[in-house]
Amino acid sequence: MILNYLTTNFMTLMFIVALVVIMAVNRKLKVPATELFYVLIIIILVLSVLDVLNTFLAGELDKKPTFNPIRARTIVDALDYILRPFVIMIEVLVIQPKQKNKLFCVIPAVINSVWYSTALFGIKIAFYINSDGWQGGIFKLQLVYVVQLIYIILLVVYSIRYFGRGNTKTGTIIMIIVLAALLTAFLENQNILTGYATTVAAFCVLLYYIYLATVYQEEIQKLFEEKELHIAQQELLLLRSQIHSDFIFDSLSIIRSLAKTDKKASASAIDSFSAYLRAHINAIRDDKPVRFEWELDNVKAYLSLIQIGENKPMELICDLQSTEFELPPLLLETVADYCIRQGNEGGERLTLKTYEEGEEIKVCITSDRNDNQIADADSKAEKELEAAKRRLKMHCGGTIKTQGATVNIIIPQKITV
Repeated sequence: MILNYLTTNFMTLMFIVALVVIMAVNRKLKVPATELFYVLIIIILVLSVLDVLNTFLAGELDKKPTFNPIRARTIVDALDYILRPFVIMIEVLVIQPKQKNKLFCVIPAVINSVWYSTALFGIKIAFYINSDGWQGGIFKLQLVYVVQLIYIILLVVYSIRYFGRGNTKTGTIIMIIVLAALLTAFLENQNILTGYATTVAAFCVLLYYIYLATVYQEEIQKLFEEKELHIAQQELLLLRSQIHSDFIFDSLSIIRSLAKTDKKASASAIDSFSAYLRAHINAIRDDKPVRFEWELDNVKAYLSLIQIGENKPMELICDLQSTEFELPPLLLETVADYCIRQGNEGGERLTLKTYEEGEEIKVCITSDRNDNQIADADSKAEKELEAAKRRLKMHCGGTIKTQGATVNIIIPQKITV
């Protein structure tokens, strides 16, 4: 009997073993409702045992055993019909967050259980078994297939609502589960292909766990990235407030002095300072990517203020072959500031070049400092640039590469506007 069970349910057991192994590997991930999958495994194992007993008892009807095979097979079949919908029902409960809806989901399984329990009391509503074998009930209705269909529909509906639309990977897994369950139910109902329901159930449960684990990992990754982005934003704001508070006060002091000696220069400085503050205030309010042109205007204002404050020329040379893309706010200023701080004193020129290369947009910023004379990295500028790298990666999927006083910003083409 044991050998017969193992050979008959070989694939079912393989799917269950695979599921247990995957659950063990993902135990630290803590996939929601994992405990329900242990219940599913127990139900599937019970169903596999019932399948073997059913086959055995069907062969005993023509013999004269010491027990009543008709009664025994009635019990086995009733349990099989009662338990089978619970497999899909539990899959539905896994993704149903509302307790009220969970109670509603249980109702079809309860009705199905009551329906097939009547056979245990000799009532011929659902089915009955005699010496000729299995016989349909009075209503000739196989309620188990109707209930399974209801749960399949609920599974699709709740999956779409809970996990959202547009996810091809998870959508494909759900479709495979649905099609496998529907096809198996149809073939069994038509007596075309029988004996595979439990194997298919184990296969669907395995796929469903993979589906849930995949979606859960994506959600965890998204939350992690959002948290990391928030940290990067806070770091950036802290660093900028530390670095530029003196810069702002110095600029105001210079504007005040210019107002007494050179009103035209004072007006120009006020315009640059206004543009500079506007960019920073907007960045504090919203960290969403902005157009490259806006970032470039802010850099020009920033360099203009540096030029006034340090009383030396600071020329910006632009070679713009591509401008239709976006960057996180203040990122271009951060990189320009980094390039300026990386060099030793005496730099008078900053070169900014944008161009397309393959599937990428590249922005190259460099100072005119000699790479052989690069000073030690400014620690604050380094920290600010690291925060900018994280923001660029999370907002635009881009990267930043440095070499001395040269910085390359690389952005995938799909981010362009």
